Amino acid sequence: MEDELLVTKTLLLCYPHLDDLFDALTESVENCVRNGFYAIFTAEQMALYERIARYEDRKVGLCNMKYLVGECFRSGRGISLSLLKERYILGKSMNELMEKYGVCMRTCYRYLKKGLADFTLELERLGFDKKRILTECGDEPLFQTMLTRVIREDDVESRREAKGAQEGGINNRHTPLHLDSNGRGHCCV
Repeated sequence: MEDELLVTKTLLLCYPHLDDLFDALTESVENCVRNGFYAIFTAEQMALYERIARYEDRKVGLCNMKYLVGECFRSGRGISLSLLKERYILGKSMNELMEKYGVCMRTCYRYLKKGLADFTLELERLGFDKKRILTECGDEPLFQTMLTRVIREDDVESRREAKGAQEGGINNRHTPLHLDSNGRGHCCV
Protein backbone atom coordinates (compact mmCIF):
# COMPACT_ATOMS: atom_id res chain seq x y z
CA MET A 1 0.00 0.00 0.00
CA GLU A 2 1.25 3.50 -0.72
CA ASP A 3 2.67 5.48 2.20
CA GLU A 4 -0.05 8.14 1.91
CA LEU A 5 -2.73 5.50 2.28
CA LEU A 6 -0.96 3.96 5.29
CA VAL A 7 -0.97 7.35 7.02
CA THR A 8 -4.62 7.88 6.12
CA LYS A 9 -5.60 4.46 7.43
CA THR A 10 -3.68 5.20 10.64
CA LEU A 11 -5.59 8.43 11.14
CA LEU A 12 -8.87 6.58 10.64
CA LEU A 13 -7.91 3.82 13.08
CA CYS A 14 -7.06 6.44 15.71
CA TYR A 15 -10.43 8.17 15.42
CA PRO A 16 -12.58 5.79 17.53
CA HIS A 17 -10.09 6.08 20.42
CA LEU A 18 -9.78 9.86 20.48
CA ASP A 19 -12.67 10.62 22.84
CA ASP A 20 -11.63 8.00 25.41
CA LEU A 21 -8.01 9.16 25.31
CA PHE A 22 -9.12 12.79 25.64
CA ASP A 23 -11.16 11.88 28.73
CA ALA A 24 -8.26 9.93 30.24
CA LEU A 25 -5.91 12.88 29.70
CA THR A 26 -8.45 15.24 31.28
CA GLU A 27 -8.65 12.97 34.31
CA SER A 28 -4.85 12.87 34.50
CA VAL A 29 -4.71 16.68 34.45
CA GLU A 30 -7.27 16.84 37.25
CA ASN A 31 -5.22 14.37 39.30
CA CYS A 32 -2.08 16.45 38.74
CA VAL A 33 -3.91 19.56 39.91
CA ARG A 34 -5.14 17.80 43.04
CA ASN A 35 -1.65 16.45 43.76
CA GLY A 36 -0.11 19.85 43.10
CA PHE A 37 -1.81 21.30 46.16
CA TYR A 38 0.22 18.97 48.34
CA ALA A 39 3.54 19.48 46.61
CA ILE A 40 6.00 21.01 49.02
CA PHE A 41 9.06 21.55 46.89
CA THR A 42 9.27 23.87 43.92
CA ALA A 43 10.83 21.14 41.77
CA GLU A 44 7.81 18.89 42.49
CA GLN A 45 5.43 21.67 41.50
CA MET A 46 7.36 22.39 38.29
CA ALA A 47 7.30 18.71 37.32
CA LEU A 48 3.52 18.67 37.79
CA TYR A 49 3.11 21.86 35.76
CA GLU A 50 5.20 20.40 32.96
CA ARG A 51 3.18 17.18 32.99
CA ILE A 52 -0.06 19.19 32.85
CA ALA A 53 1.27 21.18 29.89
CA ARG A 54 2.19 17.95 28.03
CA TYR A 55 -1.26 16.49 28.67
CA GLU A 56 -2.94 19.66 27.46
CA ASP A 57 -0.79 19.72 24.32
CA ARG A 58 -1.79 16.13 23.59
CA LYS A 59 -5.46 17.02 24.08
CA VAL A 60 -5.14 19.82 21.52
CA GLY A 61 -3.56 17.38 19.07
CA LEU A 62 -6.36 14.87 19.62
CA CYS A 63 -9.00 17.55 18.99
CA ASN A 64 -7.20 18.56 15.79
CA MET A 65 -7.10 14.94 14.59
CA LYS A 66 -10.79 14.49 15.29
CA TYR A 67 -11.70 17.73 13.52
CA LEU A 68 -9.57 16.86 10.49
CA VAL A 69 -11.18 13.44 10.03
CA GLY A 70 -14.66 14.90 10.51
CA GLU A 71 -14.00 17.69 8.03
CA CYS A 72 -12.83 15.23 5.36
CA PHE A 73 -16.00 13.20 5.73
CA ARG A 74 -18.17 16.36 5.69
CA SER A 75 -16.60 17.68 2.50
CA GLY A 76 -16.17 14.37 0.66
CA ARG A 77 -18.92 12.59 -1.24
CA GLY A 78 -19.48 9.14 -2.68
CA ILE A 79 -20.30 5.60 -1.74
CA SER A 80 -16.65 4.72 -1.13
CA LEU A 81 -16.30 7.43 1.53
CA SER A 82 -19.63 6.42 3.05
CA LEU A 83 -18.49 2.82 3.30
CA LEU A 84 -15.11 3.92 4.69
CA LYS A 85 -16.85 5.97 7.38
CA GLU A 86 -19.06 3.09 8.41
CA ARG A 87 -16.09 0.72 8.58
CA TYR A 88 -13.58 2.88 10.46
CA ILE A 89 -15.67 5.44 12.33
CA LEU A 90 -18.82 3.49 13.13
CA GLY A 91 -17.01 0.15 13.47
CA LYS A 92 -19.27 -1.87 11.15
CA SER A 93 -18.10 -5.35 10.21
CA MET A 94 -17.44 -6.38 6.62
CA ASN A 95 -20.52 -8.63 6.72
CA GLU A 96 -22.71 -5.72 7.81
CA LEU A 97 -21.32 -3.57 5.01
CA MET A 98 -21.83 -6.32 2.44
CA GLU A 99 -25.46 -6.69 3.50
CA LYS A 100 -26.18 -2.96 3.63
CA TYR A 101 -24.61 -2.16 0.26
CA GLY A 102 -25.55 -5.44 -1.42
CA VAL A 103 -22.03 -6.19 -2.61
CA CYS A 104 -19.64 -9.13 -2.33
CA MET A 105 -16.58 -9.13 -0.08
CA ARG A 106 -14.19 -8.33 -2.93
CA THR A 107 -16.26 -5.33 -4.03
CA CYS A 108 -16.45 -4.17 -0.43
CA TYR A 109 -12.64 -4.21 -0.22
CA ARG A 110 -12.41 -2.33 -3.51
CA TYR A 111 -14.73 0.36 -2.16
CA LEU A 112 -12.64 0.61 1.00
CA LYS A 113 -9.43 0.99 -1.01
CA LYS A 114 -11.04 3.64 -3.20
CA GLY A 115 -12.42 5.31 -0.07
CA LEU A 116 -8.89 5.49 1.41
CA ALA A 117 -7.66 7.10 -1.81
CA ASP A 118 -10.58 9.57 -1.86
CA PHE A 119 -10.07 10.39 1.82
CA THR A 120 -6.36 10.99 1.17
CA LEU A 121 -7.29 13.40 -1.62
CA GLU A 122 -9.64 15.24 0.75
CA LEU A 123 -6.82 15.49 3.31
CA GLU A 124 -4.50 16.91 0.66
CA ARG A 125 -7.19 19.34 -0.51
CA LEU A 126 -7.34 20.61 3.07
CA GLY A 127 -3.55 21.01 3.09
CA PHE A 128 -2.69 17.84 4.99
CA ASP A 129 -0.37 15.69 2.94
CA LYS A 130 1.54 12.74 4.42
CA LYS A 131 4.41 14.93 5.61
CA ARG A 132 2.18 17.42 7.41
CA ILE A 133 0.11 14.69 9.08
CA LEU A 134 3.28 13.01 10.33
CA THR A 135 4.58 16.38 11.55
CA GLU A 136 1.33 17.25 13.35
CA CYS A 137 0.35 13.79 14.65
CA GLY A 138 3.54 11.76 14.54
CA ASP A 139 4.51 12.39 18.17
CA GLU A 140 1.17 11.19 19.53
CA PRO A 141 1.67 7.72 21.07
CA LEU A 142 -1.73 6.53 19.84
CA PHE A 143 -0.81 7.51 16.28
CA GLN A 144 2.57 5.78 16.56
CA THR A 145 0.96 2.58 17.86
CA MET A 146 -1.66 2.53 15.12
CA LEU A 147 0.91 3.32 12.41
CA THR A 148 3.03 0.37 13.55
CA ARG A 149 -0.07 -1.84 13.44
CA VAL A 150 -1.05 -0.63 9.94
CA ILE A 151 2.47 -1.19 8.59
CA ARG A 152 2.61 -4.68 10.10
CA GLU A 153 -0.81 -5.57 8.60
CA ASP A 154 0.27 -4.18 5.22
CA ASP A 155 3.45 -6.26 5.29
CA VAL A 156 1.47 -9.42 6.04
CA GLU A 157 -1.01 -8.61 3.27
CA SER A 158 1.79 -7.91 0.78
CA ARG A 159 3.48 -11.22 1.59
CA ARG A 160 0.14 -13.04 1.23
CA GLU A 161 -0.49 -11.41 -2.16
CA ALA A 162 3.04 -12.19 -3.33
CA LYS A 163 2.73 -15.82 -2.25
CA GLY A 164 -0.62 -16.13 -4.02
CA ALA A 165 0.79 -14.56 -7.16
CA GLN A 166 3.79 -16.90 -7.17
CA GLU A 167 1.60 -19.94 -6.63
CA GLY A 168 -0.67 -18.76 -9.42
CA GLY A 169 2.29 -18.37 -11.80
CA ILE A 170 1.97 -14.60 -12.01
CA ASN A 171 5.22 -12.74 -12.59
CA ASN A 172 5.50 -9.85 -10.15
CA ARG A 173 8.17 -7.96 -8.25
CA HIS A 174 8.48 -10.70 -5.63
CA THR A 175 9.08 -13.49 -8.15
CA PRO A 176 12.78 -14.41 -8.45
CA LEU A 177 14.35 -13.43 -11.75
CA HIS A 178 17.30 -15.33 -13.22
CA LEU A 179 19.54 -14.32 -16.11
CA ASP A 180 20.12 -16.71 -19.00
CA SER A 181 23.39 -16.98 -20.93
CA ASN A 182 22.42 -13.94 -23.04
CA GLY A 183 21.85 -11.75 -19.99
CA ARG A 184 18.07 -11.68 -20.38
CA GLY A 185 15.90 -12.17 -17.34
CA HIS A 186 13.38 -14.95 -17.02
CA CYS A 187 11.14 -16.07 -14.22
CA CYS A 188 11.78 -19.38 -12.47
CA VAL A 189 8.34 -20.26 -11.17
